[in-house]
Amino acid sequence: MSFTLVLVFMLIVIFILAVMVAFIIKKSSQHKSQEFIENERQQMRDSLLKKRKKLSPHTADLYKKVTDAMIFETEDAVTYLKTSGFIYSEQQKPLIAFERIERGMYEKGHIIAFTKKQEFLFEFHGSEVIFYVDGELLGRLDKKGQLADSHEQIIGKATHPLHTTFGINFYKRSHTRTNEGLFPLIMNGRKLASISVAPNYGEIGQRITVSDVFDTLEFGTPIISLLDTPNAIEEKWLLAFAIFETVFHGKKLIP
Repeated sequence: MSFTLVLVFMLIVIFILAVMVAFIIKKSSQHKSQEFIENERQQMRDSLLKKRKKLSPHTADLYKKVTDAMIFETEDAVTYLKTSGFIYSEQQKPLIAFERIERGMYEKGHIIAFTKKQEFLFEFHGSEVIFYVDGELLGRLDKKGQLADSHEQIIGKATHPLHTTFGINFYKRSHTRTNEGLFPLIMNGRKLASISVAPNYGEIGQRITVSDVFDTLEFGTPIISLLDTPNAIEEKWLLAFAIFETVFHGKKLIP
């Protein structure tokens, strides 16, 4: 085969690959109708209802018990990425069941999470998030870290730092984590809590067990460190942030 034929063949292959990539990007970024989104969310809820049976009882201070320990499975389809799993307590008991679906190149999607008695919905686009609890709008977080309530009144701030990264060697039972630390959740004029930065599970290249998470990785740190007494609405915010930190920031696709 002459050099010219080889070159032509390579160009054809590159062209086909480019067309395929463009098609996938277009399909994944394509606007989805509200009907499509609602049907997708209902399927997520139906799946989570089955998983809810495995959860530990819901308590008023559940936000104190949510940790950075989670087990999940990922379904990597052509036009979307789906992650489903559980968040655990320090006692290695499942507290939260969740499903997360996102599309496109800029982390746009939704998370639905169930406790034993509550439902949380998170609509996210990059670092902007809208929070719902039991079907009611709780508020939103903008890209600057400002918090607004359901009436669009600014009520606080939560600026997330750089994402956690780490390296892991299961056989040597050692790991390193960088950028770990806390960031403040300010609500209604005072520092309500500190939020622990979740480690990035997206960098683990193999499926792990509960034992791996707690014993080998030594995860299981509570997300929320309370600094003041919350009211009933603030307790919803605390639990929402605890869940979102582990499920979203704990599995970042874009570092």
